[in-house]
Amino acid sequence: MRKKMVIDANSMVYRTGMTHLPGIGRTTFELVKALQRIDKLPFDVTIFTQTIRGKLAVDSSSFKQVNLPVPPLKQFEWMLKKLPLLDILAPHDLLHIPHNYAAVFNPAKTVVTIHDALYFSCPENFLGHEFAREHYPPLARACRAIITCSESSKEDIVTYMDVPAEKVTVAPWGVNSSIFYPCDSAQAFGTLAREANINRPFFVSVSCDRGRKNTITVMRAFKHALKRNIAHDLVLVWGNPPEEYLKELAPEIEAGRIRIVSHVDDRILRLLYCAATLSWFPSKYEGFGLPVLESMACGTPVVTCRNSSLTEAGGNAALYVDPDDVPGMADLMIEFDKGRNGYEKLVDESLKHASHFTWDRTAEMYAAFYRANL
Repeated sequence: MRKKMVIDANSMVYRTGMTHLPGIGRTTFELVKALQRIDKLPFDVTIFTQTIRGKLAVDSSSFKQVNLPVPPLKQFEWMLKKLPLLDILAPHDLLHIPHNYAAVFNPAKTVVTIHDALYFSCPENFLGHEFAREHYPPLARACRAIITCSESSKEDIVTYMDVPAEKVTVAPWGVNSSIFYPCDSAQAFGTLAREANINRPFFVSVSCDRGRKNTITVMRAFKHALKRNIAHDLVLVWGNPPEEYLKELAPEIEAGRIRIVSHVDDRILRLLYCAATLSWFPSKYEGFGLPVLESMACGTPVVTCRNSSLTEAGGNAALYVDPDDVPGMADLMIEFDKGRNGYEKLVDESLKHASHFTWDRTAEMYAAFYRANL
């Protein structure tokens, strides 16, 4: 008899007011799509959602879908934890929680994707990390197995959550090559000039935020580099930059040398990568670092840091800086503004490195992980 498994897909439901999926939702979306491309999976898959009006981001026609019409709010968690609702709605041998944590009735037949242990190693309590520190470890210890996206995350999970290393499997995330691929940089630049009024060569930084994302350091480094009359601008993809950052860099923003664009669609994001000279991702901690590989897949070299998982994502193709080294970052900006020798080789190395990370490979690793735990 074929084994049955359920994937909790709540992280990839478009709910009221949402225009795009957050990072964990994106990875779940790509994983489910890639699992659907595997011919003859040796087990049956059901997609579970918990929503009244939300829309699932992926067509689940090749997998059965079950929906519980109750909002995924904490006041309803007791139902899934105390009652065997999923066993009744979608009988299964294995439940996969791909978003770090959920209330579950039977942890012993549950596997969990834990993306990182950021809430211990680099806590930012405004992101709900107090809740994570309290609730994630008990599920990690009680569940059947854990899968994560980097060796760095595995090490943190083992260290901070007190689980044995053999319980944790690593399966790196992939790059969606239908979205992130090389295109003619001159044509990309021309489109951005028409549609976004970007008219000078530029460096780009995506996944911008305060705190560990360290965007402010890139901004300060760019301000420093401007004193040497560089021709490049700095383009930041940032939905809601802090007011204090806008005040500090007001002259550069008002002069159009630092450009802040809000949430962009995948087409514009690809064009920004393809047209940029460099991508900057000087984060102080990442569970994986998808923007590193997505930029490289577009043929744009990346500057990042030697911490957490970023050396796994960047490999030998990335350029590395200290996350607090403003003068060093500025020097690198000046070097590339003048035209760095060997730039084409750096582009080729970036493309080659990114090509090893595919969602089909990730899905095959997940399928093997499921089989081992069914």
